[in-house]
Amino acid sequence: MAEIIDFPDSPPIGYHSLGSLPQRGSIENSAFGVGWWELDQIFKFYPGQFVAITGIPGHGKSTFAMNCLVKLAKEQGIKSFLYVPENEGYLLDTMRKLWAGDDDSFRYFAETQCFVQSSLVRDKEDSYHTIGWVLDRAARAVELCGIEIVLIDPWNELDRAKPKDMMLSDYIGQCLMQVKDFCRALNVSVIMIAHPTKAVNENGGRIAGLADIEGSMGWFNKCDNGLIIVREPEKNTARVISAKVRELGAGRIGACYFHVDPLTGQFTPMKGAVTP
Repeated sequence: MAEIIDFPDSPPIGYHSLGSLPQRGSIENSAFGVGWWELDQIFKFYPGQFVAITGIPGHGKSTFAMNCLVKLAKEQGIKSFLYVPENEGYLLDTMRKLWAGDDDSFRYFAETQCFVQSSLVRDKEDSYHTIGWVLDRAARAVELCGIEIVLIDPWNELDRAKPKDMMLSDYIGQCLMQVKDFCRALNVSVIMIAHPTKAVNENGGRIAGLADIEGSMGWFNKCDNGLIIVREPEKNTARVISAKVRELGAGRIGACYFHVDPLTGQFTPMKGAVTP
């Protein structure tokens, strides 16, 4: 039998023999659904996951994500951290409508389960916030508050920080790697909402795909799960398409369907409405 080699001093950080390499185990054992049976068939969260959500502006990407966070908090006690510059000015009212519970339970949610980094804070040297700036504050929230899911909405509020001499695709790739590293290091899920290109927006008959997200194919390549939201306002319905699933146990390719209350924004699944 070959001799097992011991290092005379401590080995370099992160250096392991294969036999001592830490393993995360099966995703199926750590994945958790939102609690809607229909959605849970095609999409689940798990620690260390990067989720990209896209769809034409106005189709309910933000509202869908917030519905998920509210339901996870209410039924599973899961805490979230939000950076939502476009919505923070009326976020409390939005979440109250989605909560659909008594005032005391909503107050508990608003004070102990949902945390927000305001975009109004500005550093003297930098007029735009970078992804690193947001993730630094999210990391602090994970440490102090036990955050399990981070929502960044939308990406285009961060792409303005791109250095002038860097191509947008390179900048996005760099930012997405920071997000992936954050997910793995802190074992949390990150949801990022990103708009498709203007060409897709102007083509009314076409559904936006992950490869249509503006700026880079990196969105499709880097995300672990990718969701597309398609709204039919005249019918008050929405389709949630699972377009990418990297890990076994975190869902499958397919779609499910929701009724959307036009007054509150609440998503309610159409019972049994799941397609391959």
